Amino acid sequence: MDKPVFTVNNMTCNGCVANIKGLEVDARIKSIDIKLAKKQVTVEGDLTFEEGAELIRDAGYQPEAGVEKKGFLGNLLSS
Repeated sequence: MDKPVFTVNNMTCNGCVANIKGLEVDARIKSIDIKLAKKQVTVEGDLTFEEGAELIRDAGYQPEAGVEKKGFLGNLLSS
């Protein structure tokens, strides 16, 4: 299973988070992890990056390719 990571700069509030979390009804999606402060959305499931981006666009947002931001400690541990 792929885990596409997106930066969604126009995701600005908990309402946006709820809208994007609502995409979990799609059978291809196992889970969606959202970090509002980082404007980061990680989609886990049986779909390609482009399919994930299309779902987010259909929800009214502009996803861009993102890099998972782990923070200082996470970066040290993953090295």
